[in-house]
Amino acid sequence: MDAMDTSRPKDKLHIGCAYYPEQWPEARWKEDIRLMQEAGFNTVRLGDFAWSALEPAAKVYDFNWLERAISALSEAGIESVLCTPTAGPPAWLISQNPDILPVDENGRRVQFGNRYHYCVNSPEFHEVVRNLVGGMGAHFGSNPHVIGWQIDNEFNRYCYCPRCTRLFQEFLAKKYGSVEQLNLHWTTAYWSQTYNSWDQIPLPIGPHNPGLMLEFKHFMTLSYKRFQQLQIDQLRPHLNERVWITHNFMDWHDGYDHYAMSEGLDIASWDWYVGMGNHDYLTSGAAHDLVRGYKRQNFWLIETQPGHVNWKPVNNALNKGEARKMAWHAVGHGADAVLFWQWRSPLNGQEQYHGTLLDTAGAPRLFYSEAQQIASEFSGLSEVIAGSKISADVALLNCYDSRWAIQWQPHHKDFDYVQHLLSYYRPLAAQNIAMDIISADASLDDYKLVIAPALLILKEPRVTHLKTFVENGGHLVITLR
Repeated sequence: MDAMDTSRPKDKLHIGCAYYPEQWPEARWKEDIRLMQEAGFNTVRLGDFAWSALEPAAKVYDFNWLERAISALSEAGIESVLCTPTAGPPAWLISQNPDILPVDENGRRVQFGNRYHYCVNSPEFHEVVRNLVGGMGAHFGSNPHVIGWQIDNEFNRYCYCPRCTRLFQEFLAKKYGSVEQLNLHWTTAYWSQTYNSWDQIPLPIGPHNPGLMLEFKHFMTLSYKRFQQLQIDQLRPHLNERVWITHNFMDWHDGYDHYAMSEGLDIASWDWYVGMGNHDYLTSGAAHDLVRGYKRQNFWLIETQPGHVNWKPVNNALNKGEARKMAWHAVGHGADAVLFWQWRSPLNGQEQYHGTLLDTAGAPRLFYSEAQQIASEFSGLSEVIAGSKISADVALLNCYDSRWAIQWQPHHKDFDYVQHLLSYYRPLAAQNIAMDIISADASLDDYKLVIAPALLILKEPRVTHLKTFVENGGHLVITLR
C-alpha cells in the first residue's frame, strides 16, 4: 500500500515528550501523567526501547502494561505515538541467535549491551521482528488513542558479515548483469582491480574503488529500506487512514539516501540536538527544510533536547528561553510537533546525565516551566497555525551520490559538501527567502529558482530534467563540480 497523503493536522500542534513507563513502577505513572497534563502536553512517544518488556521471552508477548499506559495517558487528554522497539534486541534473542549481531569493519562481532546490535539483513532477525511488530499492530492498530507509529530508531549501523557480503554481491550481479559490465563501469583495469567472478568482490573496508563504495551505499540504503518496509507491511493492515507511520531521521546523516528511505513513510520526522554550543538558526533552518523535503510536506520534530545533552566534549545547557525559540523556529519551518527527549532521568544507563524535564527523583527541573510556556503558546495559536504549510519558490538540490563521491575524493581537505550547500542557503535564508532542500530528481514544477550545489553525479535523466526546467522558464544555478 502506498504512503498516505498527510498534511498538518487541522486541530492542533503537538507538544510532548518521550516517556518510558517500563522503567518505572506503575504506581508512579499517575504522578507522571499529572505533571505532563500540568505542563500542557498533548502527545507522548512510547516504546522505542521496550522490546524486553514487550517480549520478555521468545513469542511470550506482554502488551498489557503498554495498553494500560496508553489508556492512562488518554484519560488525561494525551495521545500516543508508538515505536517499534527493534533498535534494542533483547538478551534472550541474542543468546538464541548470536548471528543476529552485526560484524564491524575489523571483522569483530559486536557485543550485546548497547543498541543497534543487529544485522539489518539477518533473516532470523527479520522473522522475529515480523512476529513482534505484527503482534503490536494487531493489538494497538485500532486503538483510537494511538495516532502514529515510528519504525525503529535512527537507522545508522553497517554490518560486514559474510551474509551481507554475499547479498552485496547478489545486488551487484542483478544491477550489472555480468562481471565484465561491472569492470567496465568501475574502470577496474586501473590499479589491476579487475574482477573475474562475483564472489571476489568484497565489502569496502577502508579506502576502496569509488564505484564499489558508491554501490555499497546504495546496497545499505536498499537493506534498510527493505527492513523498514517489512515493519510497515506488518502494521499497515491494522491501521486506519488517519494513523501515520514515520522514522526518526538524523538530518545530514549520510549513511543512506534519506529520500529513498522516506518513500514508504507517511510523514518524515527527525531528532534535533544542538549538542555543544548554542542554536544557530540558519543551520538548523536548513536541517528543517531538508527533512521537510524528504516528503515535500510538513514533518515532526520527534526528538529535541530539554536543556543539555551528554555526548559532546562540553555538554552545556541551553540558555533560558532558547528551547522555546527553537520550538517556534521548527514550527516556522513546517514542524507539526515538538517532542522533547526525554521525560525523566533514568536511574542508570548510558544516557543518565542527558537533559530531561524531571530529575532522577521525579521532580520538575528548571526547564519544565519553559516547556509549560511552549505548550501554552502552542495551544493558544493552534487554531491559527494548524493546517498551514510552507510555500517556497526556491529549491536547493541535495544529491547523496554527489556528496558521497566528493567525500571520498574532495580534492581539498577543507571542502565539505554540506557546508558548500549551506553557503548558498545562508544568504537567502538571512533575507527570509523560503527554500526547499529536495532530491536532485524531484519535480521542479513549483520553483522559479533552483540551485544545484556540487552536482558531481549527473546522469542523463538528470540532465534532461534540469534542461527542461530551464527551457520552461526556470532559473538554474549550477556550482562547481
